[in-house]
Amino acid sequence: MLNNKNNYLGFEAIGEFISEEDWCHPIRSIKSYELIFVLSGTVYIFEDDEKYELKADECILLEPWKTHGGYKESSGFTSFYWFHFLTDFDMPFKTLTDGDFYDIKYMLKKLLHMSNTPSYDLCALDAASLLIYKELVHASSAESGNSLVHKVAEYIRINIGKNITVTSIADYFGYSPDYLSKLFMHTFGLSAKEYITSERMKFAKNMLLTTNLSVKEISARMDFPEENNFINFFKYHEKISPSRFRNKYFNVHMNNK
Repeated sequence: MLNNKNNYLGFEAIGEFISEEDWCHPIRSIKSYELIFVLSGTVYIFEDDEKYELKADECILLEPWKTHGGYKESSGFTSFYWFHFLTDFDMPFKTLTDGDFYDIKYMLKKLLHMSNTPSYDLCALDAASLLIYKELVHASSAESGNSLVHKVAEYIRINIGKNITVTSIADYFGYSPDYLSKLFMHTFGLSAKEYITSERMKFAKNMLLTTNLSVKEISARMDFPEENNFINFFKYHEKISPSRFRNKYFNVHMNNK
């Protein structure tokens, strides 16, 4: 257990659920909190008298000893991370359904790898679990900030697979590149160029960790003229090749029931 004054947080278990058939979450009541982070498909789940419909990149925190389960079958391919932990910290939300939660997904992937790697002991798993909790708190309490910069950030998110630049974005919104960079630095602590690079790296790492696309296919989806351009871009910012990054987190635990 990790202690912070009178608080504690302890790792229990983590896994990746995958089903290619119609599936419904079993009804149960457990002693731990459970975070469900949906990767693909739609998950229909209730807790006591409340019903929730969760899609990809959305998550829910289920509370100890409250009865939860599926109220409707998920059809087609469904997958999600499930993460059980014990704590007396207050939960920062019930569901997260509108935002960029890449960091949470990445940290869950890493914790899944750690939990299936014998060289990581329980203290390391507790520490990683606490970091995930802190990221959940941060994600749920992010300040709204300047409306323009968040519109630009959303534009970057939905166009991140294109070869966008600060100049092209500034032209689109009718502002100078310097002005946009100052807004981004004030809101995110990054220049507009650094923010775009950060989002492109998130996009690349997300595809490397959650898809079976080849490096060449990912390069094409990110609008690089050649595969080597993407490899050099990734190595410059991550200090390892895309293939080595993908192979870092190979240990998993999967279930389909």
